[in-house]
Amino acid sequence: MTEAQFELLFRKYFTVLSNVAYSVVKDRDEARDITQQVFIKFWDKRDDVNIQDNIKSYLHRAVINTSLNFIEKNKKIQLEEDIQTVFKEELYTSNKPEFEEGEVQNAIEKAIKNLPEKCQLVFSLSRYEGMTNKEIAEYLEVSLKAVEKHISRALRELREKLKPYMNLFAFFIFFKVGGELVYLLLQ
Repeated sequence: MTEAQFELLFRKYFTVLSNVAYSVVKDRDEARDITQQVFIKFWDKRDDVNIQDNIKSYLHRAVINTSLNFIEKNKKIQLEEDIQTVFKEELYTSNKPEFEEGEVQNAIEKAIKNLPEKCQLVFSLSRYEGMTNKEIAEYLEVSLKAVEKHISRALRELREKLKPYMNLFAFFIFFKVGGELVYLLLQ
């Protein structure tokens, strides 16, 4: 596909696809961003994508999937914000914490660093970078099952190593990564 063909495609479908994204995400700016992301990804993969029949259907499906991923990611962010609020309230109302914040932070960092290298990488991409298992598998060029296995192992080992701290945070362990509060669900 040439640049001119791509530009024609962009002009022809951008508004329609933005409206599709808006019908899912209910935010005009986000809908435009999502549509732009789809076109950028399409351009980046133009040599790999083989669309024989209907390019409009392909782009339509890509916009819907990207919109649904956006909603899912926002739900996760909202959950983290809600949990952070509850955590802060609990922290300020608690008179005497069982453990110091730094002690918990150190225990978490140590537990993560003690994971096998590949397991640590997969866990970090999942929890800190927000990548899906499928994205991680593609990025690392491994199977989806391998990614799931590494995440399961990481969570199992972290639960085991962080047991003493579970009462402090009920079912969640919170820690900061790059200034951002992150939580680890301990099931």
